[in-house]
Amino acid sequence: MKATRSILLVEDNPADIKITERALRQGGIPVDLIVVRDGQEAFDYLLKPERRPDLILLDLNLPRLPGKELLQRIRGTASLRSVPVIVLTTSRRDEDIQDVYAAGANTYIEKPNDFNRFVEILQLLQRYWLEVALLPAEPAP
Repeated sequence: MKATRSILLVEDNPADIKITERALRQGGIPVDLIVVRDGQEAFDYLLKPERRPDLILLDLNLPRLPGKELLQRIRGTASLRSVPVIVLTTSRRDEDIQDVYAAGANTYIEKPNDFNRFVEILQLLQRYWLEVALLPAEPAP
């Protein structure tokens, strides 16, 4: 088991990146936060086995490769299938919710406008996915 857990944040909005960084710091669980700003950059990052994160926080509206397509590629890659993907977005559209669950998202969460609520949600996600849930070991290369 890794000493420090890693979270890949796939987000293109600088304000949302800063808020997420602050919220995770206040969460109390040490994590290595890796930030990529578009879907293609995320997929390129994920293709390197030594860079497999413990958790992916994914925005849907991304440049170059939209979040839903990135999710489909992640789920279509054997070495990445077991990595939890949490969609964290501003969309409440039923179509988006249906599509990302069908594509294999583990959870769909609307980004709250209130910072304290955002911290609370990220703390819950961290505790559940990085401390409570038992996940499969990384596949052998």
